[in-house]
Amino acid sequence: MTALRRSLRFAAALTAAAGLLATAPHATAQTSNQPTAPPLVTVAPDGLPADAETTTPVAVVAVLRGPGGVGYWVVGADGAIEAVGTSILPTASDPPPLEAPVVGARLGAPGALGVWLLLADGSEVAVGDPGPTVLTGQERPLGWLSGVGVRQLLRGAWWNDVDRQCTSELSLPVRIGQTIMATLGERSLGLAVEEARDRRIGGVLVQGPVTEHVWRRIAEVQDFAGRVPLLFAVDEEGGRVQRLAEVLGRLPSAAAQTAMPPSEVADRAAKHARKMSELGFTMNFAPVIDVGAGEGIGDRSFGDDPATVAEYGTATVEGLSAGGIVPVVKHFPGHGAASADTHDRAAATASLEDLRRRDLIPFAAVIGATDAAVMVGHLTVPGLTGGLPASLSPAAIDGVLRGDLGHSGLVVTDSLTMGAIRARWTVNEAAVLAIVAGADVALVGGVEDAAAAFAALEAAVDAGRLSLERLDDAATNVLRAKGVYACTLVGRDGLGRTVLYDPTLVGR
Repeated sequence: MTALRRSLRFAAALTAAAGLLATAPHATAQTSNQPTAPPLVTVAPDGLPADAETTTPVAVVAVLRGPGGVGYWVVGADGAIEAVGTSILPTASDPPPLEAPVVGARLGAPGALGVWLLLADGSEVAVGDPGPTVLTGQERPLGWLSGVGVRQLLRGAWWNDVDRQCTSELSLPVRIGQTIMATLGERSLGLAVEEARDRRIGGVLVQGPVTEHVWRRIAEVQDFAGRVPLLFAVDEEGGRVQRLAEVLGRLPSAAAQTAMPPSEVADRAAKHARKMSELGFTMNFAPVIDVGAGEGIGDRSFGDDPATVAEYGTATVEGLSAGGIVPVVKHFPGHGAASADTHDRAAATASLEDLRRRDLIPFAAVIGATDAAVMVGHLTVPGLTGGLPASLSPAAIDGVLRGDLGHSGLVVTDSLTMGAIRARWTVNEAAVLAIVAGADVALVGGVEDAAAAFAALEAAVDAGRLSLERLDDAATNVLRAKGVYACTLVGRDGLGRTVLYDPTLVGR
């Protein structure tokens, strides 16, 4: 985009933002060939000769390597699995019922503790923890994807909603997992392997300085995530908040960038984004579009003038997007004049009327001109949030951000481990409140926090506190931000059930 086109687009967005704020109200795989049963082999229990009178022959259909290559798993025609040379068995508290005799078996994904049983009718059933099995083109029947789309269209969905309808067919754990982002240092990324494999998190915020080897660690985790990749985010604002400085070079602070033309700021952001993408990052928690240098902000802001902040914020967003990185503007509804630093304690903003005249202008402009995601801060707004921080407030997220400003994209919370939240809620409690309020991603601490948040969100769905409609909206926004089309993740197993790789993960 040329500088002239950028200026015209920004001017139009800023004009629209001013009008908007002035008038806003208060507010699994299917096989095509039938298998043939292999020759059956009979074995005797351990310690008895094969011809012993007390022997009850067992039909063996497969012998598989045990976990980690230790020992073997012997699979019988009735689906029973016996461990030989290892004490580990595929664990399944409630094994799935078998609709047909077992004629074969195969291991799950590398590192998984489970197997797939091949049945005589051509279907497969997962036992234990088989891990993800990728659906290849050869395994999908012809017309499979178009069939998914047509089915949704016949249900009345428009094209831009078809992927949301497909999201609703994904398993509940996968949908819940998309709404959780863990925070880990580079050396701790390996801790996320299990969560990535089991779809229990949607992304990772990489915290602290990193080394030039971070790309390798990110790639290893993404390998386990497979066809539902993780968002890998980082705070790469420039100035004193820049995690990749030692690897990619230093960026000036937002305040210093206003000495450059907006076109130069956009070009610099695009070049930096391409370098971030080469390391495996997909999201940047930047730019800051708070108006003013209040508590916790300082030179992270582009200044005190809403129009200047909007112009430079938009330029940065467009540059990051052009470089292949999802930008996340922050901290809605505006931290520049807040009463305290939310890292430490609760903070309040000015009234909603004052926010409309100042702090919300850059957010309205960026939302009107770009597809940026929005981070919601832990800021109470007098007369709007009823004492709740905006990050947990339906009035702030659904009412002002989505309703008044028209933001239809991704919404991320600021870290739920910050002082403003910890003083009143546990991380898992806050995660439920945030997703219910309209946020799509709850930013939590390490894998322990992520596990607690997952359990709390699952319990909230079971109790009816978190509706499946709200969960599906959130998961769809996350998948869209990843560039993943949900309909490519939906298939049918041999029994006609909707699956994401694993027949045991049936959507509900």
